[in-house]
Amino acid sequence: MLIASLKPRTMGGTTNTGLLAYALARAGHKVTCYDADESLQLAAWQRDVTDFPCQVHVADTPAFAETIYPDMDHSGINLVDAGHAENHPDIVDSILEVADLVIVTVSPTKPDYERLTKPERGTTLAKVIRRSGALRPSGLPPTTYVLLNRCQANSGNPKKYAGLLRDGGKSGKDPKWTVLSTRIPRREKIADAVGAPCDVPERKAPYDALVTELTKLGHLPAVGGTA
Repeated sequence: MLIASLKPRTMGGTTNTGLLAYALARAGHKVTCYDADESLQLAAWQRDVTDFPCQVHVADTPAFAETIYPDMDHSGINLVDAGHAENHPDIVDSILEVADLVIVTVSPTKPDYERLTKPERGTTLAKVIRRSGALRPSGLPPTTYVLLNRCQANSGNPKKYAGLLRDGGKSGKDPKWTVLSTRIPRREKIADAVGAPCDVPERKAPYDALVTELTKLGHLPAVGGTA
């Protein structure tokens, strides 16, 4: 199985990828990560800490589907961290060609919402995902969810932007997204996680909840089963 972690020009995508890898390993899954972001932060994270739960392979190539995907261990969970979609459309296109599940990280703020739905430059991520169907055997794009990130406690923004995403914006004419109920809170311990160990409660609970939700939705195999 291949899970793609995508993002428009936003913060926290690599953090979510890494902490999700930890959570998957805690749940008993065999995990392998791929760093397809040219910043290579995820690969550096694995190199710099002793508790990172899996190997991270450098994979920032527009030939991802042809050269990386075939050599994956498809009996486990493969997790790929992609760079900003606007900056790396060729790499993202190749990832979407073979991804089983896509998680899009978005903060519930006006700038992030507009980067996702109406970027000043580049193709909207919804269109990038939709057009990938033409490259896939099923003819359909991969199942995609939005993960709300950096959610401020007691703020109405997560509910507001989740509604806008689900409803296709105020007009109802924009692409409609499925939004996960799990929300990643705005916490210093999470924001500072890249390059640091995970043995901190704040870095565990939200991602354990994310694994639980994805399992209940039927997107993660039973531990010890076939991916």
